[in-house]
Amino acid sequence: YANNILFKENGDYAGYDDTEPTSRAGGKPKVVEMLKEQKGYKTVVIIGDGATDMEANVVADAFIGYGGVSVRPAVEKGADWYVKDFKDLISVLK
Repeated sequence: YANNILFKENGDYAGYDDTEPTSRAGGKPKVVEMLKEQKGYKTVVIIGDGATDMEANVVADAFIGYGGVSVRPAVEKGADWYVKDFKDLISVLK
């Protein structure tokens, strides 16, 4: 799951789909719970750059903070692991 980003006809950013559960506070933990219940996932890891991503860590098994675009100190502090370059993440997952 991820937020669906919307663009204007000319390609400019137009916002995001606010009907997606992941687009609002409290939505990401609900999606993690749903994935575990409906799909039977035993382990769910969240990767994100913001506070609403980090709040899912309550029900997720781990939260990887991402600061490659913008470093948010609260996210960096609250993450189980924090990366500023996806290469660091990819090299571990190979």
